[in-house]
Amino acid sequence: MHALINRTALALAGLALLALSGAAATWGGHRVVTSGLRRLVEAGPHAVALAGGLGVVIGMCLLAAQSPRNAPRRLRLPAPGCSLDSRAVRRAVRALCSAVPGVTRARSRLTRRGSALNLSVSLVLSCTAHPDDVLTEFSDRVLPQITASLAPHRLRTTVHLTVQRTR
Repeated sequence: MHALINRTALALAGLALLALSGAAATWGGHRVVTSGLRRLVEAGPHAVALAGGLGVVIGMCLLAAQSPRNAPRRLRLPAPGCSLDSRAVRRAVRALCSAVPGVTRARSRLTRRGSALNLSVSLVLSCTAHPDDVLTEFSDRVLPQITASLAPHRLRTTVHLTVQRTR
């Protein structure tokens, strides 16, 4: 979610800078943006509405292109005719993480960006668990199993640890 907010803020900042540079630019003695806007207004309110709508559609398409896509439902394996269900991978990750001492709750998300798979794991730890021990156990025991099961695919992993508060 943070990445989406960051990308949106960057896109808005980029559009603002583009508008400012366009307003300052001149072509043939005329300011580009002001003369373009003047011509658009002279064309009528329908042209202004169409241009605004087109700008919104283009902006939404660019924003949607930035968001990560869910992993394909079936992940192909190197053996002919073999595939792996991505939901099973997520369930396996959650089960393996829940077996790590100190983990009270585990969530996982599998997405893809290009040819790489991204595994995002969120672990909630008991207040008595040591995060370093949990992360070491995850790296030594859980991650090699998941990486081996997704062997032909490149896997990027992000782990988010949260310590549960005492009540």
